[in-house]
Amino acid sequence: MDEALEVRLGPLDAAVAALREREVPRWDSRRHYGGERLVEYVLVLDTLNFSFWGSGRGYWQLAESLRDAFDGGDPLWEPARLLELDEGGLAAVIGEFPMAERRIAALHELARLAEREAGGELARLVPPSAPELASYLSRNLESFRDVGVYGELEVPFLKRAQIAAADLWGSSAIAFSDVDQLTCFADYKLPQALRHLGALEYTEHLARKVDDWVELDAGSPEEVEIRAATVVAVEELRDRLAAEGRELTAVEVDWMLWGYSQGLFPVRPHHRVRTVFY
Repeated sequence: MDEALEVRLGPLDAAVAALREREVPRWDSRRHYGGERLVEYVLVLDTLNFSFWGSGRGYWQLAESLRDAFDGGDPLWEPARLLELDEGGLAAVIGEFPMAERRIAALHELARLAEREAGGELARLVPPSAPELASYLSRNLESFRDVGVYGELEVPFLKRAQIAAADLWGSSAIAFSDVDQLTCFADYKLPQALRHLGALEYTEHLARKVDDWVELDAGSPEEVEIRAATVVAVEELRDRLAAEGRELTAVEVDWMLWGYSQGLFPVRPHHRVRTVFY
């Protein structure tokens, strides 16, 4: 391996043991909306699904606030309604979150795409393929264009574009048959869990930054290494578990690790990056 790397893969034994008998979490139909506008709900949810740390509010507060708005008849499935939202209007629906202006911009971008290419219907943006949807969103929406640069390499993570596809599948809104072609969703919590399990190892320099809550620059080599190593570690975990007879998709391994990460205490901090991509 390149001696300049800040992140390396460690032994996978502890991670395999932690996941070997763990159930795959299923879509929580109580905390999410479950009505006839489920496709639109997921698209709006995952358009806003980024940068929760430091806010005192997280993913579940967002999901439940949108659930209540959809259940209450707020037509957030209509592009016109999304386009009329400003920061105050959005806060009235979901509460206060960081990067409010970027969240509004992302919603407006989604609404304009639906008006331009789907006759004003968000659900018609969705093709019958999970990787096609991820590709489509990343090509057409700036806030989904999650591609890192490492030296001369482009590194496509497409975290939120892929999670939109996985959530549509997990919620049973769309019966994609090719979810196995998605990677994991490289964010904050997966590398935190993998580091806790010894599957990711940071140099002393990077470990000090992360553990001291020093914010990393979005797109920095350190951030790209953390996320890329996360994707590779999940793929290797898939292989190890498959060799033991447990066939899982990267999406399922991701969900298992994310669930595992929620119960860790004490645990070292996750890396911090203020970004729209996760």
